[in-house]
Amino acid sequence: MTEEIFNRSIETQELQLVGLENKLTHYGIVAFLLIIPLVLMVLHSIDYFNSGSTDYKDGEVWFLFLPSVLAVIFYFIQKKRLKFKIVKTSLNAEQLKGIINEVAKDLKWVRMSSSTKTYIAKTLPGFFSGSWGEQITVLFYNDTVLINSICDPDRRPSVVSMGRNRENENTLADKINEANNKLKRAPDLH
Repeated sequence: MTEEIFNRSIETQELQLVGLENKLTHYGIVAFLLIIPLVLMVLHSIDYFNSGSTDYKDGEVWFLFLPSVLAVIFYFIQKKRLKFKIVKTSLNAEQLKGIINEVAKDLKWVRMSSSTKTYIAKTLPGFFSGSWGEQITVLFYNDTVLINSICDPDRRPSVVSMGRNRENENTLADKINEANNKLKRAPDLH
């Protein structure tokens, strides 16, 4: 993750998808739903220029309206999935690294990259798992950990992760909060 993408992600508190291919994969359902309305509009435009008529047949309006409304709904659902889960913490980098490694082992994450500011992992599920895989992104900024898990944009488009994205985010956030609470309850040894 570049410094620019990192800063933009922190600023917007939203995962920034890199490259047209990742954006198309993530928002693929929206493009798919808009195919029929766009084709109908093109066909009616051609009809208008050829014969001056654009009469819609009974039921055609539903093929324009319903998929368009669903596309808008899915756009906002997919956009919301890019939001980070934000966890405030007083844990140091070494403690956070230990927690992430523990959660990664439990949830079978494969680390793709790691630095002082980022941790990116993926899951590589089997064929019958119900998922093409997830991408987990963790950003470290001051006393804040930003966590996001989405369907892997480097694989096939997927709208559903069978609860795995929520599990990835919540498990890591819960473990960080648990360790944070233990640290606060620990007696001061000074």
